[in-house]
Amino acid sequence: MSTDFIALDWGTTSFRAYRVAVGGHVQDTISAPEGILSVKDGKFEAALERLIGAWDVSMPVMAAGMITSRQGWIELPYLPCPASAADLAGALHRHTTASGRRIAFATGLSYRASDGMPDVMRSEEVQVFGSLDLGVSHFVTPGTHSKWITTEGDQLVRYSTYVTGEVFAALKDHTILGRLMKPGPDDEEAFAMGVRAALEDPAGFLHRIFSARSLGLFDELAPEAISSYLSGQVIGTEVAHAIRDNPREAEYAVLASPGIGGRYVKAIEIAGLKVRYGDPQAIVKGLAIIARKAGII
Repeated sequence: MSTDFIALDWGTTSFRAYRVAVGGHVQDTISAPEGILSVKDGKFEAALERLIGAWDVSMPVMAAGMITSRQGWIELPYLPCPASAADLAGALHRHTTASGRRIAFATGLSYRASDGMPDVMRSEEVQVFGSLDLGVSHFVTPGTHSKWITTEGDQLVRYSTYVTGEVFAALKDHTILGRLMKPGPDDEEAFAMGVRAALEDPAGFLHRIFSARSLGLFDELAPEAISSYLSGQVIGTEVAHAIRDNPREAEYAVLASPGIGGRYVKAIEIAGLKVRYGDPQAIVKGLAIIARKAGII
């Protein structure tokens, strides 16, 4: 890197900005629950300046995430897989704001599986390109919509999306399964029990999850443990489906913070597979790689 820059991860519900020094060290971070859906009347430039206005306007900005979606600042077309960081660098959309900030927007990737169903993502591909030096070919990016991603060389070749986080939140907060739940710390034993049940019978998801209520009714699961148990059921079902076509000797890198990332690592371990943590800030490294290939830094 030859210059400082700002890495921007602007998603649906959250905003993260990183001030990155020459050499790649993150000097400062700004995080706010101000995703694209919270920006009124398309005033993204004003929102950006309110959040990072104290940072030097001369630093180039690399932006990724839902900020380039149909509901974002500017909609950019997806690049089809297979694709590399160099492909993203060649498709950057450059914009200069009224305040003089130079922003390069990175688009996302699309993939159409053998069953004909299209899939899309924005920002997870940047995390993966920032993690290729881990030496693995299979990546997991947990979240509201988690992704299971496969690479070959420097290309991202295929992936699948799972709405696991969103389904868990809906079941917990908007169905009778959550009525017996009480707040409490994560219960590793209950989570593992849910994962194992899912791995043994992934097709029975709609039947199995009712046990989150029935086990509570019969006092066989503490109210404080029900949430962890249901989380294990949902994540375990995702794991069972995601690994079905991958070789048993595959190793997975989980790109997430220790909280949700730890649950995925545990679930993958229960499935008997190799897994390791990746860098939860891999998107910074990925944006730096794309910026370098584009001659921005």
